[in-house]
Amino acid sequence: MKFIEQNALQYLSVKLPLLGAFLMLAVLVIQWALDFNFVPQQYAPFIVGTVLPALSLLGRKIAQPSLHQPLGFVAVTAGHSNSDPGAVNGKIKESELVTNFRNAVVHYLREAGITTRTDGTGTQNDPLSSALKLIKGSSTAVEFHMNAAASKQANGIETIALPGDKKLAQDLSVAVATALGSRLRGDNGWIDQSKSARGSLAYINAGGLIVELGFISNEAELAAFQARYWIAAKAVAKVLIEYEKGA
Repeated sequence: MKFIEQNALQYLSVKLPLLGAFLMLAVLVIQWALDFNFVPQQYAPFIVGTVLPALSLLGRKIAQPSLHQPLGFVAVTAGHSNSDPGAVNGKIKESELVTNFRNAVVHYLREAGITTRTDGTGTQNDPLSSALKLIKGSSTAVEFHMNAAASKQANGIETIALPGDKKLAQDLSVAVATALGSRLRGDNGWIDQSKSARGSLAYINAGGLIVELGFISNEAELAAFQARYWIAAKAVAKVLIEYEKGA
């Protein structure tokens, strides 16, 4: 979860009533100490019940544009590129599968009003260098890949990320696994980069997450992906939308 409004005291709608309450308390203490009624006792309930709420309302009416900056954007990228197919299964290329998945996720994010940036549109899939540039300034960055293994039985969904993104990584993996009827790998779908056989990945070091959408080398998992990738993309988008909105 992201906390957008981390400090309520920065808002005038909070500051003004607090200031009013503090001044009222100071006056009451002073008049008690001096045994002199600056503010007649019968007016105290009026100040608490009317003046303080009025100050709060006034604070809301005063614009504070610097405290209401728009949310960042979500960077959504596809693994490999048009010149690097990634893993292949016959004529089926990883880069093309994940490009389609990227497009589907972006469709649902934009439909929900989430600002996104991608490493290409349509069939375009730019190289990693372009994807890395998108991470800077993003609120979240995800890239999609597919695993491959010598064993045709290898299967499962995982998201590689740094420890700080563990919960989001697990949520993304669960969304994909549930949609495709697959299992979770690693720690409930999370793979700590430091424990990954792939070593240190530039995309993750820059702050992104890599979602492995299953094994292209597993015929059953590949078929499930091809048949249901729009459903999985919608589930992934839902996780990202909730994360962006702090739900």
